[in-house]
Amino acid sequence: MSRLARYYLARVLKRGELTPDKVALAMREPVTVEYRGTRYSFIDFEAFGTPGRERGYHATLAKYKQQGAVAVVREEQHASAEAEIPNLIDAASPFVYLPAFGGLAYRHVWNIFPREQFERVFKELIEEKDKKFFVGCDIEPITDLRTFVMRLSRLDVITEMKAKVVPPNPLFGPCWKSLSEYMRKRRLVEAEIREQSQGGIDTQIKEIASAVLAERAALELPAMMEPLLDGVGDAALLMAADGYGHAKVTGLEERREVVVRTSENQKSFMFDGDPNPALLFEQAEGVFRGINEERGLEHP
Repeated sequence: MSRLARYYLARVLKRGELTPDKVALAMREPVTVEYRGTRYSFIDFEAFGTPGRERGYHATLAKYKQQGAVAVVREEQHASAEAEIPNLIDAASPFVYLPAFGGLAYRHVWNIFPREQFERVFKELIEEKDKKFFVGCDIEPITDLRTFVMRLSRLDVITEMKAKVVPPNPLFGPCWKSLSEYMRKRRLVEAEIREQSQGGIDTQIKEIASAVLAERAALELPAMMEPLLDGVGDAALLMAADGYGHAKVTGLEERREVVVRTSENQKSFMFDGDPNPALLFEQAEGVFRGINEERGLEHP
């Protein structure tokens, strides 16, 4: 086994006429995009499951140069030299896509192919497959809920909550059911929610934190969130934390202003840096199932 690497978890949010089948096709028959002389494309595609009923897909996002060079030894001169290599890979990030969870697990390559760059290029490759015609793709991190709420629980006062969320697909959470139904009823493709209070927002964040930290979230949070139809800030925060948007919370901790973002607490796991695709898929599937159980996420 090669050295362990970190794999981040995210949701693939689909807009317009983008479907899971179109996402898979963009991985199976990829296009190539180029930025400042560096090219990107999907390689090493593999499907898991029977044809027409695939459970998920593996591919690698390759970052390469059309014409690269490597150092070689010229034995006759006992000197070093450069040899040109076409399509030389600079970095490669293996990943798996699980449509049933709308989930993506991808390798973060430190200092070479960081997660922000991976997410931006992945989005571009998916959209360019259809030449951005009536399709849109966003990659949103799934927040490590325990780390996130532990950070929030240390705030003495919350003065601002901002969230941008989209209707969830294919999962929904009872904790933000009222907000999800509101968005569907109004046919919203996304919603931005902002709450401010100089004296502190009346929020249930600390109660939510207690339930999560005591591993009672799936049982207690749905009932806790039922009264929040009129005040949807907490619901939007949880929806964003589950990967259906992003959120920012501003508050005071010992009289000092602190900002906590969902993107800063992205959930991840460690696995083989050069993985067997099937084993990586099984590992990611198990992690996503665990997230569903922890948070009470369900299929509609």
